[in-house]
Amino acid sequence: MSYHTKKYQPGEIIFHGGDTSNCAYIIEEGQVEIFVESNQTIIDILSEGELFGEMGVLDQSPRSTSARALTPLTLLEVKTEQITNRLAESDPIVKALVGVLLKRFRSMLPNQGLSDGKSNLLDQVTSVIEQTGFSKFKLESELRSAINQGEVQTVFQPISDIQSSRIAGFEALSRWSHPERGFISPVEFIALAEETDLIIEVGDLVFNRAIEMLAKLPEHVFININVSSKQLDDDQFLNRILKKVNASNINPKRLKLEITETMVVDFNLAKKWIEKCRKIGFPVCADDFGTGHSGMEQLVELDFDVLKVDQVFIRNMFENNRYQSILKTIADMAQSLNTQLVAEGIENEKEYAVLKALNFDFGQGYYFGKPMSKDDALKLNF
Repeated sequence: MSYHTKKYQPGEIIFHGGDTSNCAYIIEEGQVEIFVESNQTIIDILSEGELFGEMGVLDQSPRSTSARALTPLTLLEVKTEQITNRLAESDPIVKALVGVLLKRFRSMLPNQGLSDGKSNLLDQVTSVIEQTGFSKFKLESELRSAINQGEVQTVFQPISDIQSSRIAGFEALSRWSHPERGFISPVEFIALAEETDLIIEVGDLVFNRAIEMLAKLPEHVFININVSSKQLDDDQFLNRILKKVNASNINPKRLKLEITETMVVDFNLAKKWIEKCRKIGFPVCADDFGTGHSGMEQLVELDFDVLKVDQVFIRNMFENNRYQSILKTIADMAQSLNTQLVAEGIENEKEYAVLKALNFDFGQGYYFGKPMSKDDALKLNF
């Protein structure tokens, strides 16, 4: 893998006391000695899976101790921003606790009063950054590497015209097969990307591939892409996408941006996003419509071009007639508001027939096709 790892031989110095604290480390293989260089006092011996060097990263102080390889060693670098960004976005109480613990730990260093190689206080500090955090740091580094190497794939799921059953468009979806862990759930790695600026890089990757795909598809075919708040807040991101769309002579209306309901907490902010996208020329779609507390309020407050009705309504419409009643209400309102409707999660002929009778515009689900590669998608009949 090409994410940032370093190897050391026994006795090699990793850092000296007084060095700049520009990163922390997770031990992938081997053992590390933490020691005081002036008198060679051993403070701690750390093994695989443990984090060290984080103290200076947190408070930007020079290294307070030295570190060297005790055995052949492989370390994963954790950059300063990987820790400080998360700390800045954490709960204020967590930040306060880390600050107090760090201050107290620093005050102990001159005395070096560590009886058994690891103090209770150090245990407390370490517990703030749980083991799950270690795996998250590692996964973030691996995701960055996968993006740079083109290992994050883009697949396309058909979206069909309900009335004709012909393919009208696709949704572009990201997939990542990890070399060790296998398939990583999009929920997991997209959420991780959204916590960092990696979502911008993932977005660029997906949009680039979608634009390449649109250039090969008939003019009437569109592609939907999920966007995050970080992407919509970044004017350069949208302008960069528009520039690529124009360079490929593609109508911006063929690229539909999906916003999830969880993003629509602040209606004023959501209105700005929609206006920004509309000004550029991209239609905006409300994804997972109807699942949250503000579903109906969205229809009133926000002028979406398309509503994607969550699959929970389609999946349950024969178990509970009320779901069909709600679907009919949504269909009637959408028609009055001149808003297009997409039904998600259609899996059989029976579901399709109901949605066709309700005059839904589009359908998406295994009934029409599973997510597939670009090459397979281009072989379909349009």
